[in-house]
Amino acid sequence: MHFSEDVGGFSRNVDRASDGRRARPGADRSFGSSRSGRRVTERLSLGRMERAATMMMMMPATTTSGHRSGKASSMTIDAKLVSRRFARSCATSATSIGKPVRCVARLCERSSSSRTVVAKGFLSDWLAKNDDNGDKKKRAGRGAGSASRQKKSDGGRVKPRPRAPVRSDEIASPFEDFTDEELRPDFGFRRDLDELYDVPSLDEEPIGAGSYGVVRKAVSRKTGEAFALKTLKKAPWKTAPASKAAVQYYHGKLRNEVEVMRTIGASLSVVYLYDAFEDHEHVHLLMELCSGGELLDRISMSDSNDYREAKAADLVKSVLRTAVQCHRRGIIYRDIKPDNFLFQTDDEDSPLKATDFGLAGMLPPKGETLARRCGTPSYMAPEVIERNYGSQADVWSSGVVAYQLLSGRLPFVDKVNSRPNAKEVFRAILEDEIDLESEPWPSVSEEAKDFVRKLLDRDPESRPTARAALLHPWLTQSTASWKAKAAKGQDSALDGQVVARLQRFATQGLLKRSVLRLIARELLSEDEDDLKTMSVKNADVQELKELFNKLDTSGDNMVELSELEVGLREIGYDVTGKESKQLLGSLDTSGDGLIDVNEFLAALLDWEKFEKTSAYPKWVERAFKILDKDNSGLIDAEEVASLIFEEGGEQNDSVRASIVKACISEADIDGNGKIDMDEFASLLQADPTDDLDQYDSRELSSSMEDSIDSV
Repeated sequence: MHFSEDVGGFSRNVDRASDGRRARPGADRSFGSSRSGRRVTERLSLGRMERAATMMMMMPATTTSGHRSGKASSMTIDAKLVSRRFARSCATSATSIGKPVRCVARLCERSSSSRTVVAKGFLSDWLAKNDDNGDKKKRAGRGAGSASRQKKSDGGRVKPRPRAPVRSDEIASPFEDFTDEELRPDFGFRRDLDELYDVPSLDEEPIGAGSYGVVRKAVSRKTGEAFALKTLKKAPWKTAPASKAAVQYYHGKLRNEVEVMRTIGASLSVVYLYDAFEDHEHVHLLMELCSGGELLDRISMSDSNDYREAKAADLVKSVLRTAVQCHRRGIIYRDIKPDNFLFQTDDEDSPLKATDFGLAGMLPPKGETLARRCGTPSYMAPEVIERNYGSQADVWSSGVVAYQLLSGRLPFVDKVNSRPNAKEVFRAILEDEIDLESEPWPSVSEEAKDFVRKLLDRDPESRPTARAALLHPWLTQSTASWKAKAAKGQDSALDGQVVARLQRFATQGLLKRSVLRLIARELLSEDEDDLKTMSVKNADVQELKELFNKLDTSGDNMVELSELEVGLREIGYDVTGKESKQLLGSLDTSGDGLIDVNEFLAALLDWEKFEKTSAYPKWVERAFKILDKDNSGLIDAEEVASLIFEEGGEQNDSVRASIVKACISEADIDGNGKIDMDEFASLLQADPTDDLDQYDSRELSSSMEDSIDSV
């Protein structure tokens, strides 16, 4: 169950004022178009019209023509139906309240020959539904006695008075305050989905469904390859949203989901987004198809304690890796739960991948916090409930997942209601003690219990960061398999870090990857003797060149997709064909569909170690001068384009301009549209927090290696 109080018009339909109080529904609309006012007056009888007039006096006066904001209503009223007594009552009420009612007063003074007046408001709505015929019936009814004096029938019940029908052309659309463009904007995504893929109808049963969309299986018309297609409605509201801000927020969430997946999607820990499409009604996200089921599907309480705990540790590690990668890029997940982690295949050792970033958002600047309460109640951190949180909220959610994997139940539940109530769940999260005593906790290791305690610390300041949690003994004691391999004398290239390094490189910006490729090319162009004099170990470069040659089975100094997939498996890594394609797309900064030795070296060289050498500043300066072709001391858009598109690449001018602009923004700290030397050096500086522990190593398990060896 998703829970989000931040958007009026969907989820729980709550729209809050800036001070945290509930905002008055329809506060942004004129009173005349308020549906709540219309519902009130539909229940009014003529005998209660004076009180209705008093309510009306509290609103700003209408113009003499009876319409507000320049919008005339199609409704008409009969002047005879408003008595002079009622007009005097209105005038008296208006005087006591201090608000003029020119429209009503003039309406009563009109002669009966002036039969209709254009008006708008709850009074006109009520009158429009009671025409001359209805009025005659009511007068006849009053002649025979009021409803309270009518003879009763049908067991003493009063027969209801029939209501006059309302013409269809008099019923206002609940979406009349919004244009179609506002409800269904153009996101700028591709619109050729049906030309490229065979997609089932929305009427057919999907492979998954959520609050605002469905997931279907799409098949490439060209290759027959299957993908997951997530389809989201642009306008999911059954009733009108509370405000235009609510509409804009929802559409911002759709854009944000695409941007988040594109930002961290190169990681093998996340379901890969291949492309985004749209039509008039929907947004379609074409993603990697994961067929192995959800996270909880692989844990059985009937398994032995040791096996279950070791398996849980591996899964929690995958969850935390995703959180770390998000936080490093300024993103908070906000919906970490078992449902949002899928196994890629049915294989026992299948990798786990994160999906559904619909509630993800950008982290605030340091020292500030977020206030929107959103997520799934059982996995919400205390500070989220209290609307004052940051990235540590994801760590709490990861702790809930760990507790659930180890015990088979949630740590905080509604113990009062048979059907879980969010309010009671929130109370439990804020107040109840965590249970680490009842079964099966006595048989769980102390390291695992300590891990859960630390992650479920109600004080976010005391709670470890996602990166620190990855280093907890419960997670690290079951890792370092590369050391075991080395002890057995097995080949483990770069200490089992090849795929992790490839992922780290792939998640960096295009400009940084392209500049590192340029520096790698300059490194390799040096004479062997010059290279040996460098402080950076020649063994590093030499080892990478040998590894590249091992992958380059064709001997053409290029690594193709098939060579990358087979080569990685041969040197001890478990990466599928699709994942190899995903990695190749990020490594191939030149855009030619192949990986050359420069790109390979740029991806795998230990740049943090290289940065500490005395020669490093000279290489940075050398790269800057190569790009600064006019010797202006600044790298402009044209010079960036010459680096990014040096092999040709994208031909569309607008797309090229957009890519170049994004590249410049990676380094342009002062926002002048150009990159100076200081900004260039800052761009290339290695991030010490971006360590390899947060990436899935994808080393083959011993059981898989044995099966390969036996073939």
